[in-house]
Amino acid sequence: MRTYKLILTMITAAVVLVTASCKKDTDFLEETQKDNLNSSNSLLNPAQFQLMSASFYTYVQRFYNSADGPKDGWLLGLGTDVCFDPRDVTSKYNNWSIVNGTDNYSGDWFNWQYIIIKIANTIIAGAANPAVTWQNDAQKNATIAEARFFRGFAYRNLANVFGDVPILEAPVTAPRNDFTRNARADVYKFAQADLTFAAANLPLTTTQPGRVVRAAADHILAEVDISLKDYDGAIAATTRIINGTDGAYSLVNARFGTRASEADKNYYYDLFVMGNQNYQTGNRESIWTAQFAVTATGGAIPGGVTFSTRPLIERMMWCSWYGQTKFGYNGTAVDSTGRGVAYVRPTNYTNYTIWRNSGTDIRNSETCIKRTYYYGPNIPASVGRPGQVANKALLTTRDDTCIYIYPNWSKFGTDKHVNATPDAGYVRNFYIIRLPETYFLRAEAYLGKNDAASAAADLNVVRSRAKATPVAASDVNIDYILDERARELFGEEFRILTLARLGLVYDRTRRFGSPESAASVQQYNNLLPIPQSSIDLNNGAPIGQNPGYR
Repeated sequence: MRTYKLILTMITAAVVLVTASCKKDTDFLEETQKDNLNSSNSLLNPAQFQLMSASFYTYVQRFYNSADGPKDGWLLGLGTDVCFDPRDVTSKYNNWSIVNGTDNYSGDWFNWQYIIIKIANTIIAGAANPAVTWQNDAQKNATIAEARFFRGFAYRNLANVFGDVPILEAPVTAPRNDFTRNARADVYKFAQADLTFAAANLPLTTTQPGRVVRAAADHILAEVDISLKDYDGAIAATTRIINGTDGAYSLVNARFGTRASEADKNYYYDLFVMGNQNYQTGNRESIWTAQFAVTATGGAIPGGVTFSTRPLIERMMWCSWYGQTKFGYNGTAVDSTGRGVAYVRPTNYTNYTIWRNSGTDIRNSETCIKRTYYYGPNIPASVGRPGQVANKALLTTRDDTCIYIYPNWSKFGTDKHVNATPDAGYVRNFYIIRLPETYFLRAEAYLGKNDAASAAADLNVVRSRAKATPVAASDVNIDYILDERARELFGEEFRILTLARLGLVYDRTRRFGSPESAASVQQYNNLLPIPQSSIDLNNGAPIGQNPGYR
């Protein structure tokens, strides 16, 4: 697929349209550029709109699977309070001082959102064409609602980390170089209107795994409402999800799925077992998932990986224990060790601080976070014996504890890999929205109204499921909510977006980040840089850079 590298090229280019002449299930994922196609002559029936909407999901997949290395960890909080790049202390986000307008991590994020906006605007404009034959108004409105969901989602993604950005309300059909940035609050208001429409017109359920539904719209709407200090709106939106108005959702509190019979696991572990993520297969906690799992037909409508042959989450997040020769391993990965390469390591805050006095919290159990490691088959007899708990006194170098051994969160890998389907990998779908986060958003909205008791009640719904000690209302503040988000959602939530939305990138990184990140982060890093390429090409009007960046 063609990805436009520069925003101005991207938003002025001829719109890529997909026709209904696909010959196999995955043909709709291939884009063909034709300069004479536009929404008035190529989007003429609902099937064509459906095919074009698949592009939304392909770009969402890029959020999680765009490169090999630490890049995909950026969205999860690379260089902030929760994780860092352990292999190069001088790399960007370990060293915030080198983050600038040429940064491709945040730059790709910027560009991807405008591609999504471009697709959404094309669909919305095309749906207004009187030549389109709709079955009924509900079908038309649902099509527009999906596009408006993604447009609102994209503007939320932009406003959270970049602040002021240009709002494009309609397709750009002629070259322009005079875009101007809209105020962050106006971007949120634009997203709010889109998400409100989506929440009223998306279906409650779908048979297509990964496709957005009403609850997903209300969830993102609630976050946008909080950004606008519309706490009552956020409470109303999250309550529609929690009380069943938006569909039947509930926290998992019993064993389920393909490995439910294994007595040494628990139901939190089950949430991340391959094949267990989709609502359609019984996971009522799942609100929206990015689809990666390989199926008999090659994937559902949003299916298919975008980089390599599988998502590289285990490779990125797990330590490389099988490469630690002094503990009896030879560099050959097996199921018992996993296949981690340690491109992204959780901080000590994530691995240890948030679990102080955690008691019976199952999220911190050995099942869910592996903290005990054992000697391998090649361990010298003078050191120990195979299968014996490894002596931590042998961990004497930085690499020992930053690359070869650190707590492995089970949600990022498996002890039973898929044999050669594909590449003996850990291939599961990724949660974009899971119900616990909805409770956390409502708790945040209650806190905004100075109702700590109601905020604590929502937090305790999730903590009770985890068998954790309830939190007292007097202990609830935004730091506590962020700590609970890390305990429940580390590696799932868009942590950089959460911290930037709250203006806490600097504060939280200074207090809890890796030593290098904490020393280099500055106040201005609460917003990220606008891509310099977009600034340079927009020579018909000053678009400007966020303060602090050169």
